[in-house]
Parts: sequence; structure tokens; C-alpha cells
Amino acid sequence: MKRPSGSSSHRPPAAMEKQRRDRMKNLYSKLASLLRLQSYERMPLLGLLEKATDSIKRWKEMVERLTARKKELENELRGAMSNEINLNVVQVSEMDSNLEVNLIIKSSNKRIELLRVLNIIEQGGAEIINYSLSSMGQNTHYTIHAQALYSRFGIDSSLIEYNLKQLVS
Repeated sequence: MKRPSGSSSHRPPAAMEKQRRDRMKNLYSKLASLLRLQSYERMPLLGLLEKATDSIKRWKEMVERLTARKKELENELRGAMSNEINLNVVQVSEMDSNLEVNLIIKSSNKRIELLRVLNIIEQGGAEIINYSLSSMGQNTHYTIHAQALYSRFGIDSSLIEYNLKQLVS
């Protein structure tokens, strides 16, 4: 029995296997780039998967810590707004070569210039990626994302946090 020559539904097993290998190679390459690793070809696949697993576990822990810290800050903010307590919160979080800075400043306490805050972060070795600010009642909330200007030197997050605390106090 002869098969129709134009049938595309049946491919030789070797071609299907090559397509599967190419797809897996592409997926491993994407995984390596998402993890900011060198190409997976220079690393055993088991090592790549172990690094991916470790990274995902670290990210999960970071999300849990940041979620808990966010709840703490929200509770502090609610308490401060109801009790009219002077509130200045400075939080600096660092992960790999990225930095997140959260400031909550009571507007009547001190006028904080955003440019001064950004300069302090840049002096700590970070390049500003983006920032936002919002007001809730008498409080202003700044969120600033930055990354290490030079990845070899990193970011001096403790210096940034110290200088920001000095600025808001």
C-alpha cells in the first residue's frame, strides 16, 4: 500500500526527534537567559535546572518576606494615620543586583525633595530604573527601583538606607 506523497501528517521519526531536541534546546536557552546565566550549553542541564530551582525558591522566599513587610508597613501606616503619630519609614531591599526603596513620609514632618532621594541612591552605586510616588492622607509614599551601576561592585544598600534615614529624620 502506497502512502500519498503530499501527506504532511506523517513525518519520519528522526525529523520528529530533531524537532523535539531543538524545542528543548530553545526552552533551556530561554530558562538560562531568564536566570541571567551563561548559555546552558556551557553548563550541564542538571546544573541549570538546579540553579533554576534554587532561584525560584529564593524568589518565593523574597516574595513572602516582602508581602509580610508590606503588611507591616500598611498596619503602621493605618496606625499612624489614626493616631497622628510622626511616621517616617525607610525600607531598602536588595536582591541580586536590583534594589527597591520604599519611603513613607508624613507630609507635615519634612518636605523631602525627590531629587535628593534619587541622588542618595545613585551615590550608593545604583542606577535608577523607575520611581513612583503617591499620597495617602498626610503621607507620601515613594517607591524607587534601581539596579547596580556596575555589577562587579554591587550596591551599598546599607549606606543608602543610612543616608535616607538621616534625610527623613
